[in-house]
Amino acid sequence: MIKDSFIFFSLFIFLFFGCSPEDKVFESTIPFKSLNSDQTGIDFSNSLEYKTQLNIIEYLYYYNGGGVAVGDINNDGLEDIYFSANLLPDRLYLNQGGLKFVDITIESGIKIENSWSNGVNFEDVNLDGFLDIYVTKVSPISSNKSHNLLYINNGDLTFTEMSSEFGLDFSGFSTQATFFDYDRDGDLDMYLLNHAIHTVRSYGTSEKRIESDALSGDKFYENRLNEIEGKFIDVTKKANIYDSPLGYGLAITTTDINDDGWMDIYIGNDFHENDYIYINNKDKTFAESVKKTLSHSTHFTMGVDIADLNSDGRQDIFTTDMMPYDPKIFLKSGGEDEDQVSRIKKEFGFEPQFARNHFHLNRGDGTFSEIALLTKTYATDWSWGVLLQDFDSDGLNDIFITNGIAKRPNDLDYINYLSNVDFTQYNNSRQDEIKKKLIDEMPTLKIPNILFKNLGDLEFEDINKSFVGKPSYSNGAAYSDLDNDGDLDIVLNNLNSNSTILENLSNNKNNSYISLNLKGDKNYAVTRGAKINIFSGEKYWIRENIVTRGFQSSSSHKIYFGLGNISKIDSIVVRWSDGVFQTEKNIDVNQELVINKKSVAKNTIVFDKNPSEFSLNILPFKHKENGFYDYERERLIPERLSYEGPAGVVADFNNDGIEDVFIGGARYQSAKIFLGSKGLNFTPLKIPDFIRDSKYEDVDAATIDIDNDGDLDIYVVSGGSDLKELDENLMDRLYINNGNGSFSRLPISLPLTNGSSVSVYDYNNDGYQDLFIGSRSIPGSYGLSPYSFILKNTKKNSFEIIMKERFGMITDSQWADIDGDLNVDLVMVGDWMPIMILLNKGNDNFVDATDQLGLLQTNGLWNTVLVDDINSDGKIDILAGNAGSNFKWKPDKEKPVKIYLDDYDENLQLDPIIFYDFFGAYVPFASKDKLDKQLPYLKKKFPKYINFSKVNNIKSLTGKSEDKILETNSIYELRSILFINDGEKFIGKPLPKEAQFSSIEDFFFNKGDDSELFYVGNFHQYVTELGASSANPGGVLSDWGHEIENFNTSKFLPLPISLNARKILPVGENNFFVLTNDDYIYVISRD
Repeated sequence: MIKDSFIFFSLFIFLFFGCSPEDKVFESTIPFKSLNSDQTGIDFSNSLEYKTQLNIIEYLYYYNGGGVAVGDINNDGLEDIYFSANLLPDRLYLNQGGLKFVDITIESGIKIENSWSNGVNFEDVNLDGFLDIYVTKVSPISSNKSHNLLYINNGDLTFTEMSSEFGLDFSGFSTQATFFDYDRDGDLDMYLLNHAIHTVRSYGTSEKRIESDALSGDKFYENRLNEIEGKFIDVTKKANIYDSPLGYGLAITTTDINDDGWMDIYIGNDFHENDYIYINNKDKTFAESVKKTLSHSTHFTMGVDIADLNSDGRQDIFTTDMMPYDPKIFLKSGGEDEDQVSRIKKEFGFEPQFARNHFHLNRGDGTFSEIALLTKTYATDWSWGVLLQDFDSDGLNDIFITNGIAKRPNDLDYINYLSNVDFTQYNNSRQDEIKKKLIDEMPTLKIPNILFKNLGDLEFEDINKSFVGKPSYSNGAAYSDLDNDGDLDIVLNNLNSNSTILENLSNNKNNSYISLNLKGDKNYAVTRGAKINIFSGEKYWIRENIVTRGFQSSSSHKIYFGLGNISKIDSIVVRWSDGVFQTEKNIDVNQELVINKKSVAKNTIVFDKNPSEFSLNILPFKHKENGFYDYERERLIPERLSYEGPAGVVADFNNDGIEDVFIGGARYQSAKIFLGSKGLNFTPLKIPDFIRDSKYEDVDAATIDIDNDGDLDIYVVSGGSDLKELDENLMDRLYINNGNGSFSRLPISLPLTNGSSVSVYDYNNDGYQDLFIGSRSIPGSYGLSPYSFILKNTKKNSFEIIMKERFGMITDSQWADIDGDLNVDLVMVGDWMPIMILLNKGNDNFVDATDQLGLLQTNGLWNTVLVDDINSDGKIDILAGNAGSNFKWKPDKEKPVKIYLDDYDENLQLDPIIFYDFFGAYVPFASKDKLDKQLPYLKKKFPKYINFSKVNNIKSLTGKSEDKILETNSIYELRSILFINDGEKFIGKPLPKEAQFSSIEDFFFNKGDDSELFYVGNFHQYVTELGASSANPGGVLSDWGHEIENFNTSKFLPLPISLNARKILPVGENNFFVLTNDDYIYVISRD
């Protein structure tokens, strides 16, 4: 038995990375007071001790803690509290007012047993007007034959346990339940969230989701109390709910995700299984849709809540994970999968996951943009429950997160210790000894809970240090106005210490509120899931009547709205869960308002779907990458440079007056030309030379009339990080147009470099078009600048190199007359380099003017550049697309990201070591494991992760001071920026926040009276430590504001959220091609 326990405990451990003073007022903008048991009468503590037969080795979720529920069990207007316990009895406390409580556990009929409880819900299951209690149990680890419990409220402060009679006496590994009316038949159905344990059945491909597991698979029960069955019936399979051994369910809530009036379900899974989003099909079935809805999710999802966090009237999703914010803890903790593991999981059918909190912003089209990195809410350590509510009544929902685990099994020094234990020295009689030793060696660390105050415009202030108080192990949490004073208090279930009530002392001194209590006409179920909108002037707020939130907990049954400084509510619109709308008008603030459902005719439901003005189609061409994994050759790089295509050009190649399109292929994929015809129809044209040249990787392309014969030839840039420097397959190509749209390759010598960009212009005004060829990298030598070229047209179907320089890691370029002297200049952007400008002084002479134009410290990870007169003042401006603000690195001029290139171990290979600021400390970007493999001598220098966690600069890591490093470079800016030309220099204006959600890979500026800026982006090829940049595949900026010199309006394009867009090309009128990497070509048309 113990051998098996050790095996699965080891699997559990390795999955993590291969898989103040007490009782005081905490001064902050949201003041809370921590109340002790003498003040409240609550003396509950969820205490856990080591037990020989039950511990973290035997049960992996031993330290997950308990839940808490609040609700008014006796209808006296005060919400009462239930705490679930693991090894001790649960406790029920009656609210007596004034934040005083009395323990009524025994007299109420709650079982005094020591079976393991997890989640708890207050719900009126039998619809008699009194809240019942449902408790989920982990039955297989209990000494008695336990099962989930349903306590039916007798209406006299006593309860009768009736789970068997109601069909809800499941016995297995249960986490939490939620009740809602999934079929809108007027009663409450139940989703039961269960969790796997590490058995051989818990591993494998995603295809195992169709298997069933009797103990750990989720369950869905339809309420048939009023039908012939007279109880809840298991309809899991019929409802299309997964009940497999893959699901490690820890988080659950319900919401109307697609705003169609029917409740959907969010399930948060731990470990390798993805979270689930079940969309209600309105026919008693669900469709699991996480791939369509989210671009990625948390890796170890523990808590979830859903609310409107940006005041746009749409519900957003927040899930918690376990990324530390303390640099020292971060450097010695496991978390993210290695890149190879992530790739294998993708091949196994799993969607991307990252071990940090996720903030999914609702885009209004059924998809979400994940922006926790942008809002700086991504790292809160070992986090459990999350509650999204307005704790200071300013009209904005804040974020409260519980924290801490008694034993940290992802400590990397502990993992190394575990791997070196010689289990053979312990015979059967010493099993208990070794188990206890293993657990005692596991690190422990209490962590403060965290509160992010919502400042508006997706800005959040971390105020945990000033209000949360002493560090703890807090798990379940719920909010409620326990003293009915008009602000929300918080109840915490702590591990190995007394539970906590955080009294909110805001008292709404400057803000208003309203608390709603919904009453069904004859049916409580119609209130659960109801959606409430409040309107006052131009302000509006939204809530859903959902109580199951956070982690193993359920919050207040009253619907609380903070309203800011308003003095009157114009209207309250309730959409009851049966689809009926009801409006209340002219409501006073600062009150608890009961809204009784009126017997009104069912309204015609019209939902605002934010219809797009664009339609979407697909061109029958799919770009197929050849699948080179750069990080297997260069361990320390931050991204894969081999996923850059496809190239594309729109032009009239056959001179018929209709635009055609050239699309480049990846290596071993032929480029294509599609000839256009009327009605936006395209026919592929077979080009033999394209087929012969399929061994080349097409990374950029441009049209050029090299021979001035009046038709358009095509210059194609070759690249490929999978090749070696000067490989013959890096040769660029030029295809000559025969006049009817067919092409043949011109046999001339062209640059042999890992190219990235081509720009065409007659820079010397001789009537023939010239070229700039930019290169991004030297294969195998990330960080070094390759040669780029300016080529002059010799007028003989060939080019002369007039400039060959290492400008930087070029990604894009454009010719434009920056200084107005009638000579076109050259603008270049790239990685680890500034916006660079070479002024054309004539006679093939170019001068670097980057510094004099105010662009010297603009180094970024620039992807694209567009040069035009954006603000219509007659001067040329520069638009530059960067990695965006939704990024783990947060550089500025004072704390840049730095790359140090040197041969530290003298093996004739340069090592690119990156440092960045992580919550106030410079830390290495690469993990100790990666650095040890790249530089083996570091393993001796830093034998333990705790030694490595103290590294804070390049010298402390390598022994070399910064001034001795061979080459150093920096990043100061990651936002995409519009650089306004003021006549002397360029002034940077960051693009609107929505355009910072992801990397911008290309622009199109539609200039006119109502100018629009189109952009596309996303980049999935960052290493797992950075995560995929996939929050915004494209958008449109419009409504230029001269007073702010920026765009006022931002819209998203209707593209799949996970798309890797590379180029946007206008074709015809109001149509665009969106070229995507390793995907189809999308056609967007304005309706």
